[in-house]
Amino acid sequence: MGKIVSKKEFAELIDKSDRWVTKLIDEGLPVVGGGGRGVAVQIDSAAAITWLIAREVRREMGDGDEEEEGLSSASTEDRLLKRARREKLQIEIDRERGRLIPCEAVAQVLTSVAAVYATQLDALPSRCASQLAVIDDPALIRARVFEETRRIRKATAERLELRAQEFTADVDQIDQLGGEDGASPAAEDG
Repeated sequence: MGKIVSKKEFAELIDKSDRWVTKLIDEGLPVVGGGGRGVAVQIDSAAAITWLIAREVRREMGDGDEEEEGLSSASTEDRLLKRARREKLQIEIDRERGRLIPCEAVAQVLTSVAAVYATQLDALPSRCASQLAVIDDPALIRARVFEETRRIRKATAERLELRAQEFTADVDQIDQLGGEDGASPAAEDG
């Protein structure tokens, strides 16, 4: 149970007007008591805030009553449809600006990275085994292993940079092929 406050205090707490809180009470905002003639309404702040959050979640998810705040289910559907269209448009804009990458492309790059590292790491034992077998000093062994890992990092970085350039060229080619039909959202806007 939260702090018990008056309607005016609750309105100040959530930065709304007394009238707005009265409307919420009519819609079902939980009150602890009062509200009769000359008796101030008492509101459990924690319960009221929980109710407000649940109300907003229902509204966002479209799970509210048929008639919430004077809105019919058709207007709720319209609101959700408009939001979906805005999101779709934003995705198209982001795709055109190169901010989005297809999942298949990301998977291809990650697979390529894993393959490059795996190849380099698989070669590590055979490259170092004979040299490390004759060294008795742990500091020299550590230095040799560190030298080899630096070589692997450098070789891997070079191979990954080459793969990234190839990938960028492939994406650019796909973009050019996709733009040749002239049917981009920007072209339609005029």
